[in-house]
Amino acid sequence: MIQLQRRQFLAAIGASGWLAAAGGSARASAPQRPLRFVAIYTPHGRAHELWQPRPGFDIGFPGSALAPFDDASLTGKSLKQRLLVLDGIDLSAGIAVGTSGHDGSRVILTGSGADGKTPSIDQFLAVEQGLGAETVQSTLVCAIGNDQADIKANLSYARGGTPIPKQIDPEALFAELFGGPLSGKSPAALAAERAKKRSVLDLVRADLARLGRRAPRSERNKLEQHAGALRELERRIAGFEQRCEAGPAPNPAAFPKLLAYGGGEPYFEAITSTMIDLVARALACDVTRFATLFLGDLTRTRLDPRLPDDVHGDVAHRYDARTERHPGTPSSWERLALQNRHSYTQVARLAQRLDEAGVLDDTLVYVSSDMGDPARHSSRNVPTLILGGGGRFETGRYLDLRRADGEGVPNNRILVSICQAFGVPVERFGHSADAGIVSGKLDALHG
Repeated sequence: MIQLQRRQFLAAIGASGWLAAAGGSARASAPQRPLRFVAIYTPHGRAHELWQPRPGFDIGFPGSALAPFDDASLTGKSLKQRLLVLDGIDLSAGIAVGTSGHDGSRVILTGSGADGKTPSIDQFLAVEQGLGAETVQSTLVCAIGNDQADIKANLSYARGGTPIPKQIDPEALFAELFGGPLSGKSPAALAAERAKKRSVLDLVRADLARLGRRAPRSERNKLEQHAGALRELERRIAGFEQRCEAGPAPNPAAFPKLLAYGGGEPYFEAITSTMIDLVARALACDVTRFATLFLGDLTRTRLDPRLPDDVHGDVAHRYDARTERHPGTPSSWERLALQNRHSYTQVARLAQRLDEAGVLDDTLVYVSSDMGDPARHSSRNVPTLILGGGGRFETGRYLDLRRADGEGVPNNRILVSICQAFGVPVERFGHSADAGIVSGKLDALHG
């Protein structure tokens, strides 16, 4: 059996940050100000006692995990009225087949468990629906500290369930985004560079054709995805003239190591801030309209002296929630809320950058996690936020969608609602044997 090494293949042709089958066509009546989409994963669920807004949509109370969105000293002005807080969202499609707990990130954007073949919503909209066809990069897929394809560490998937490779290096991301038309190179130098890349693509195309004739049926889906990546490269090197300043390139000396458990943790703050600035700049420059970011936690970063080195084992797993029969342990809420607040500070930074560039109201920012209660590894009631969106959804409020029996609303309904906000008239999204999980939009988003 022919085994194709996706990362090696893409590295050889210079596309390590992208893999999806290019298809579909741009929608005929795109708005003058196109809608953008960013999805962000935040680790370790939430300390619900300090995450849930208080009456009057108070998110600035002492210890609040959501305080960064209402802190003008941090973001320049309060983002509270552009924030929608959703309680009672379950990763139901994953729960139904055992894809929950740390594996729950698989469900956030696909609406499917490990058995599903549905692409993540960023790939569905940008690639299959053609909404990313007009930009240099159809999608950006970024992460902090982990570039592996493990189910526990991915948001973005191509059709068939193949994880999209993640970019974790800000310097490399800058080169991908702004190393072409915005790099300041002369037209002659760019033409020579494109010609060289085209010759490499011709060679790869011939190799793919030979492999296609020899490959068994089980490998043909991978070949089709590689061909899609090839088409994307051809489109990109054909030349897109952008009228936007790239800004200064990242300084690699600020993050000499990148990997978690590889010495990169002390640099995660600098890496995350730089990544967020680059994503915001790419959206503002219309280099891309779709991005995902998988945030890391504070383990081994030593950024907060109040937290132990192992935030996963000594904070998330020791969270003791308050219930009707149990008062819980407030000190455990406070420590987990420190991690939550750090993650939301990064999200607020992105919103601030988008607002400064004038595109926050043209961007739907969807923020979620793989778990609600991390000590129980429960993928029910996962912390869910929506920012921006220019009135597509009613923000500036808190919605509690929990039912008396403890179950909530499948996150698939948010995904359907997001598709409809982009003008894609789907009525279901994701994969489940239970049609009720994957069907219908979330009407409550509209007020």
